[in-house]
Amino acid sequence: MIYNIIMYFIMAQVMGGIALILIIISYFFVDKRNFFVFNIIANIFYAFSFIFCSVLVAGINTLISIVRIIILYYYEKKQKPSPVYLIFIFIICYLTVGIIFFKDYYDVIVIITPILFTISMSMKNMQAIRYMSLLPNALLILYAIVNQVYTSALLDLLEFVAIIIALLKFYKKEKFTNNDRN
Repeated sequence: MIYNIIMYFIMAQVMGGIALILIIISYFFVDKRNFFVFNIIANIFYAFSFIFCSVLVAGINTLISIVRIIILYYYEKKQKPSPVYLIFIFIICYLTVGIIFFKDYYDVIVIITPILFTISMSMKNMQAIRYMSLLPNALLILYAIVNQVYTSALLDLLEFVAIIIALLKFYKKEKFTNNDRN
């Protein structure tokens, strides 16, 4: 029994570590399609890092987020805007999972954060997506620490830092490009 608990804990950390690497890489893509592909793969590992620690709201909502990313990727690939009703469908799914598997008040974080990510990923501008991803990532750091999914907390922290670096990189690039035009 203790062996299983230790193995699940170790597996959660390994899964979170793999997700960490993939997520950080994703924020440095210019095009949204590559961003989505890396997010899909990373979120599979991220979901299982929570499931191995029996944190079901976070794990299941992350699996729903994978479906969201795939659907948004499809629309992006077809160069079509995603329908607004999809945002509402995903919000209902996140709320439903939160209600069914609610364990403690910290679960409110992983009910709210995928909703914020859904709204941000429906935006066209990658810089806006980066800005909108800051708050949910900050909240997920706290959530992962409380639930002892430490590599996922590290993932969220490094993702937060990577987003800030990407924001600065593309801000400077945009500013430099705008100065060249003037």
